[in-house]
Amino acid sequence: MLSLVTMGAILIAASIFYGIAMAAYLWATGEDLSLIDSFGVHHPMLDFALTMLADVFWILGLWFCIRVIHKRKLRTLITAGKRINWRQIFWAYGMFFFFMVVFQLIDYALFPSDISLNSVKWKDFLILLVLILVLVPIQTTVEELFFRGFLLQWFGKKIRNPYILAGIIAIIFGSMHFSNPEMERSAIFVGLDYLFVGFMLTLLAVKMGGLELSIGVHAANNMFLFIFFADDQSVGGAIPSLFKVKNNDPVYSLLFDLCLFGFFYYLVWRKYRRQQ
Repeated sequence: MLSLVTMGAILIAASIFYGIAMAAYLWATGEDLSLIDSFGVHHPMLDFALTMLADVFWILGLWFCIRVIHKRKLRTLITAGKRINWRQIFWAYGMFFFFMVVFQLIDYALFPSDISLNSVKWKDFLILLVLILVLVPIQTTVEELFFRGFLLQWFGKKIRNPYILAGIIAIIFGSMHFSNPEMERSAIFVGLDYLFVGFMLTLLAVKMGGLELSIGVHAANNMFLFIFFADDQSVGGAIPSLFKVKNNDPVYSLLFDLCLFGFFYYLVWRKYRRQQ
């Protein structure tokens, strides 16, 4: 119970930091404080950076809970082994990123009018790329450590069925994303998409007995989307990505993820079945 209270306090601290940082920026630039809304300020790149930086507080909270309260190392949220399997992380990242490229090319061949080349300055894109390479892996790893490390281990003390565990974590993980702008497209299908992704990432962690693969997959997914696609109706917003989303069908997006994770899981099964 003490750990959950501490985690709640850290999440509140991260939100406060986010609000103070935005208010400080608006004050320094002389902008109206009313420009602050639930997803940031009027500058997409600044908002993106502030959102990612807030996760630094989250990971500090995780470290405090595990190291000080539970007297464990942060590594124990990832693996029960003596070392983190970095090869698995990079393999999962590379393969999932490759699958996303292939599926996106197929999507473009079927629906070429859904995206267009984004009119951005190369300088802005390079700045965004640096922010993505540095901050997004922190953001995705923090979520994995919290949902599929901290919470999964906590629920796993009482529940042994992997599918029930995956369902519980998926509901918590999905509900944390239900306030995202994407939900305006379709609360049902976008919500189901979040629940499905949360379920599959959790099941992957449970079956493998560690977070290495889910860490790699989560980072590949978010980095790919931020690098290539600017979407006004998403958390990233109008960042200077390479392409701009003109139409995003939530039903098709759900089917896209079903196929994507299906192919990836088959590859994981082929590669690690002997080990399992």
